[in-house]
Amino acid sequence: MGMVGTPQLLDALLADVEGAHLVHGDPATLVSGVTHDSRQVSPGDLFVAVPGFRYDGLEFVPDALDRGAHVIVIEQPSDLNFPRVVSSRPGGQFATVVVPRARAALADLAATFYGHPSRTVPVVGITGTDGKTSTTHLLSAVLEAHGLRTGWLTTVNTRIGDQVRANAADHTTPEAPVVQRTLAEMRDARVDVAILETSSHALALDRVRSVCYRVGVFTNLSPEHINFHGSFEAYRDAKRLLFERLSPDGLAVLNADDAVLGVMRAATSARVITYGLEQPADITARDICLTPRGTAFTVEPGDVVIHSGLIGRFNVSNWLAAYAAAMQFGATLEDLQRAALTQPPVRGRMNLVERGQPFAVVVDFAHTPQALEKALDTVRSLVSGNVLLAFGLAGGRDAANRPVMGALASRKSDFFVISTDDPGYEEPAAIADQISAGAYAAGGNFTVELDRRAAIRLLFERARPGDAVLLAGKGHEQRMVVRDEKLPWNDARVAAEVLADLGFATQAVP
Repeated sequence: MGMVGTPQLLDALLADVEGAHLVHGDPATLVSGVTHDSRQVSPGDLFVAVPGFRYDGLEFVPDALDRGAHVIVIEQPSDLNFPRVVSSRPGGQFATVVVPRARAALADLAATFYGHPSRTVPVVGITGTDGKTSTTHLLSAVLEAHGLRTGWLTTVNTRIGDQVRANAADHTTPEAPVVQRTLAEMRDARVDVAILETSSHALALDRVRSVCYRVGVFTNLSPEHINFHGSFEAYRDAKRLLFERLSPDGLAVLNADDAVLGVMRAATSARVITYGLEQPADITARDICLTPRGTAFTVEPGDVVIHSGLIGRFNVSNWLAAYAAAMQFGATLEDLQRAALTQPPVRGRMNLVERGQPFAVVVDFAHTPQALEKALDTVRSLVSGNVLLAFGLAGGRDAANRPVMGALASRKSDFFVISTDDPGYEEPAAIADQISAGAYAAGGNFTVELDRRAAIRLLFERARPGDAVLLAGKGHEQRMVVRDEKLPWNDARVAAEVLADLGFATQAVP
C-alpha cells in the first residue's frame, strides 16, 4: 500500500458498503478523499451527509459541491432536492449514492479508502470512564521497553512512532475518516501496535465500526454521558460493544474491581485476563507503597517489584492493565519494570505545579464522581495538612452528576470553590447552583467564584504550609468553551501565573 490514502474508483469503494445504491452519476468516478465535513472537502472528494444532533449534513451538500465534491452520499433520496442541486451544476457532474445508514457508510468508506489499516497494524482499544489516556501512555511505554514501535490516538494527542501532535478534535475518539487516516499513517510509518482510546460515543456512533481490534482494555465505569446515552445501562452497553467485536483469538483485559466485570466478560468470545487490587484477579499487586514522589508495588504472579514516578493507587491499577495488554505482544515483567522507571506523569493527570510555594498544587483531569474521589483520596494521602479544591462541571452533559460531586467535594475536601469549567451554552451560575445544592445538603465548607483564575488565587491565598490545592476538571486542556468560543485556558499555566503574582519563583510550565 502507498502513502496513507490513494484515489480509488467509486464502485470499488462501494463494494464494502452494505445496501449502497448509486442513483446518479458514473460508477467509475475517481474519489480522492472521504469526509463528512463540507469545510474539509477538496476537489474530487466523497462527501457523506450525516444526520447530526444540531445540524443535518444535507444542509451542507451545496457547500460540498461548491468545494469540488465528486460524490454525495445520503440516507434518503427524497430528502435531497435533486432538481435544485442538479440544475445548479451544469451536466450534474457528480455522483449520488443512497445508503441505509450514513454513519455506518462513512466508517466503511473511510476504512476501504485507507486500505483497512487495522488489518495490518494490530489495534488495542482502551475504554472506560476514567484512566483511558493514562493507560494508553503506560501501555505504550511497556511495549516500547519490549522493543516495539507504538502509535496512539488519545484525548490529548496523536503519536505515530516518534512524532507527536496535538489532538485538535473535541472528541476523545474522532470521526471515522480521522481514525482510519491516522491508522493508515501508523501503518505507513511501520508502527507495530496502535493504541486507540475508544469512547462510548465512538462505539455508539459507528466511528470505530470498521476498526479490527486485537485487544480490548476496560478500565472502569461510573455514570457519565448519560445525557447522550439516556441511561447508565445504555452507556455500559456502548462500552460493551468493544468486547463483543473482539475475535476469539483476541484478548479482553478487564478490571476485576469494577461492578460491571461480569457484563464485559459475558460480552466477549476473546480470551479474558483480569487485573485488580481489591477483588481476586489474574494479575494483581501487593505491598503497595504510595508517596508524594511516586509508587512502589509488587506484581503477582511474578513477585517483581515495580518503582514508578506516578502517584496514586489508581495508577497501580493502570500499570496492571497496561502490562496485561502488553503481554499479548510478548512483553514481560522486566519490560514493565523498565517502563515504570522512566515513564513521566501523563500531562494533566495528577501533575504537580512547583514554584517554591510551601503547599502542594496538583492539576488533574478528574471530571466525574469516581475520578474526583480518587484524585481527592490521592492528594489527601500526600499531605499532612488540609485539602483544598477548585472545580466546576461542563455544560450540556450529565447534570445529575452536579449535586453528587458537590456532596463528594464536601465529604472529601476541607474547603472548596465551585467555579467554571466549559459551560458551553449553559449559564455558569446555574451549573454552580446545581453543584451547590449537593454541597449544602452534605454540609460542605465552600464558596462560589465563577472566575476560575480568581478561584485559584483565593485557594492559594488560603493555603498554609503542608496543605494541598487540587485543581480538578481541566487537566491537559488548553481552552475554556464558553458558548461557541474556545478561550485560551490551561490550569497549570494559570496556576504558575497566580503563584508568580503572589511572589513565588517562576519556572516554565511544560
